[in-house]
Amino acid sequence: MELKRILAKDIRRATEKAVALYGQDVLFVSNSRANGMIEVIVAVDVNAEPWVEAPSRGDGERFGDMLQQSFKALEKGATASAADERSIAQLTDSDYNAKQSVQANRREENENDSSSASQNREYIRGREIVDMVRDELSAIRKEFKLAQRVATWQSESSANAAVRPLIGALAEASIPVSLRTLLVDHINTMTDLDEAKEALRLHLTKSVGEHWAKLPQSGVHAIAGPAGAGKTLMVARLARAAAERKGAESIAVISYSDQRAGAWSQIQMLCAQSGVDCLRANDAETLKTLLSELGQRRLVLIDTPGVQTAEKLQQIMACCPELNPHLIVPADASMTTVRRYLSDMKIAWSSLMVSRMDEATQPWALLQMLCEKPVKLSAASHSPLASDGSQVLTANELVALAIRGLGMESNLIADEVLDKDEMTVVTATHALVNRQETTAHAS
Repeated sequence: MELKRILAKDIRRATEKAVALYGQDVLFVSNSRANGMIEVIVAVDVNAEPWVEAPSRGDGERFGDMLQQSFKALEKGATASAADERSIAQLTDSDYNAKQSVQANRREENENDSSSASQNREYIRGREIVDMVRDELSAIRKEFKLAQRVATWQSESSANAAVRPLIGALAEASIPVSLRTLLVDHINTMTDLDEAKEALRLHLTKSVGEHWAKLPQSGVHAIAGPAGAGKTLMVARLARAAAERKGAESIAVISYSDQRAGAWSQIQMLCAQSGVDCLRANDAETLKTLLSELGQRRLVLIDTPGVQTAEKLQQIMACCPELNPHLIVPADASMTTVRRYLSDMKIAWSSLMVSRMDEATQPWALLQMLCEKPVKLSAASHSPLASDGSQVLTANELVALAIRGLGMESNLIADEVLDKDEMTVVTATHALVNRQETTAHAS
């Protein structure tokens, strides 16, 4: 027997090398590690020739071939998988980029649409303001010309001395010339100031007429009017009052096409205070859907925008033919504004609501329009707070507000004669100043 030494990188390769050199019957004596290699000692016959396998191959070599084939298959699979992953990644990246591009385009389109809608809204509002100013200037010119014509034949000298202070107060107030002329002619010949004031009140109340309407209690109601008239606050007041009587679950509020900044947040906050459901509709289709879903509610109040009032009301009426439109205007609105909504729009208003009753002192334009075109009166607001609620509005209340705005007081009339020979009497304000000056000089 002879010992042979075989070195290989690992035990498998050393075994394969020994079998390949000395046959399958080679005897393995030992194995150890030497200089980072595997050393195998085998015993072979003396003068034995290296064994070469016949056509059939050993298990070790077959195992090696199979292992190599497995490695190659794994490498091919890994290569294919990597290629697939790269293609999938590329496809995913492409899809992701396409999706991001679509989303960016949509955001840009939405921003453009929002900007365009805002610009369009501002343009419409600007046009309405310009038209309103133009109408106001035209009305002022007409009033000025009419006042010049009236002044040529109407004079205070023909009036009784007792009512001259009231006539002077009427002249100083912002009363339309035609209405002022009629009022002066009505009290011109009276001899008692208190009697003249009472006659003035009765005449105006009778001319306006006691036409009144109940506050909205059931059905669908829309509150419309000029911008800043207090539509949203009035809707909140009516919703609160109805919720206290009928229950908040039977009331709903819809904000329709109001794109003002903060408008939606404001009405949400006001409705939350009374526990009433608040919904939003930006177009007629959405409004129609909401109205169909709220068909079981006892009362639905619709808050409208302050621009394109007639157009928006027509859209709402197309969705709800049984709509009850209500107009709200400030108590001291100008004649142009009042005429535009009450007469020019050709809308059959269910009632008229008046705001700012606590601030206004000159509701003369509104009174004149109501004398020309009677409208049912329903609600009035006397406070800027929604929690204070609304009150029933009457013609007598409007007339009383107008007469109080004249500033006439009976106790300021007795000594207000500057020249007893001419018997010229001034208004209450001038009388008070005159009294203070007289007292100062006397002291």
